[in-house]
Amino acid sequence: MSDNLYPNFGILLVDDEAPFLRSMCIALERHGGFNHLYTCEDSRDAMALIGRHSIGLVLLDLTMPHLSGESLLQRILEEFPEVCVIIISGLNQLETAVQCIRLGAHDYFVKTTEEERLIEGVRRAVRLQEMRL
Repeated sequence: MSDNLYPNFGILLVDDEAPFLRSMCIALERHGGFNHLYTCEDSRDAMALIGRHSIGLVLLDLTMPHLSGESLLQRILEEFPEVCVIIISGLNQLETAVQCIRLGAHDYFVKTTEEERLIEGVRRAVRLQEMRL
């Protein structure tokens, strides 16, 4: 990694699908200008990564083996309340989205080809975190 990391805090992507992680990282770098990225394929490892690195934003899948995204969302918000969490799910379910927002998620996106909308959501969350941190 270079010394010019943006943002100054890390963005952690948690998803059990390696191809999605790769494509999301490429999109965030190319179209969003974000290069302070970490990935995690096993949801059980996410809390340790957040504790070890200065993570300010987590992009979190809901449907994962071992530890669900909803359970992980609750743990992140309890142990790291300063971390902003955006849910990225393959499910377009209004009830689930509302529940995640009620739990404290910053935003909820459905995995789609609508990449620019998601990147804009990440930009908004990064700007908010930059003002907070």
